[in-house]
Amino acid sequence: MTWSKLWMDLFGSTSFCGIDMGFWVALSAVLLIVILMNAVFWGMKPKEKPGEAEK
Repeated sequence: MTWSKLWMDLFGSTSFCGIDMGFWVALSAVLLIVILMNAVFWGMKPKEKPGEAEK
């Protein structure tokens, strides 16, 4: 069974707002990667400079 047939059986259409399902899947994947990258980078602590620990 293909994803398009499965999607068609569940929702009755393979497009949303006139744009194919593949575009929305790709956009969702990119959005998920961006959110995960932001969560990882915002969770990191900044490195201390070598001379700043003494002050």
